[in-house]
Amino acid sequence: MNSLNRSISNHITLILALISILLSIFLFNVFNQILQRYEKTIIDNYSIVIVSTKPIKLINLPLVKSIHELDIKKQIQKIKKKYKNIDFSKISLPLFYKIKLSKLPTPSELKQLEKDLLKYKFIKRVMTHSSAQTKIYNLLMLINLITKTFMIISGILGFLLIIKQLEVWKLLHSERMYIMELFGAPFWFKGATLFKIAFIDALISNIITAIIIIFIINSDLFTSVISELNINFDINLFYQFGLLFFISTTISLVSSIIVVVWSK
Repeated sequence: MNSLNRSISNHITLILALISILLSIFLFNVFNQILQRYEKTIIDNYSIVIVSTKPIKLINLPLVKSIHELDIKKQIQKIKKKYKNIDFSKISLPLFYKIKLSKLPTPSELKQLEKDLLKYKFIKRVMTHSSAQTKIYNLLMLINLITKTFMIISGILGFLLIIKQLEVWKLLHSERMYIMELFGAPFWFKGATLFKIAFIDALISNIITAIIIIFIINSDLFTSVISELNINFDINLFYQFGLLFFISTTISLVSSIIVVVWSK
């Protein structure tokens, strides 16, 4: 009974370590995809408005993707109706343009872009909405930092558990493998039991991780977050599970190989 409990305990240690690593990798990938798509949504909806005294066809700046003239006829008509005593035919109205960016700029990049635009003498004003953009950028960077920190911490804890498990395996199997080595057993035969255990643990950890992942992505909280972000998020579970199984199997087998080599 005690040997059975020890065996189960040994399995659980490695399985928990693998689950923590696999979940951290999956969540990092998911959050990274969400951030990229949300950033793309922000870029598509975010624009800079400039006021110019002459027509503009092109602005050759690194962050500028495209420029389009804004149709302000309706706004002008409203102004004319409101101020009927003003002769607008004698007033030279400026032109308004909307600039689309190639990527979400940092606050410093946005300030530099504003300075570069104002270097053109015909551009009289630049409206960047920098306050709102800075808040969005800082929020994205904070989420990105949190996900990376979570992945690193989970990975470190997982590998510490694996190292502990390696020490246990070394004590449990060193004598048996030493005897087999004396009889000239090849490397693969000497570590066959460990390789089998490693593969089974990898399979179990992958199944448990898959169940947790399916629960997460189908939860009301996850669905509502994706809906609030207004992004199209379609994760390829087949690819993700295949990747995680490859990672868990590789970690387990490499750990087993280390134990076999270490036991010499």
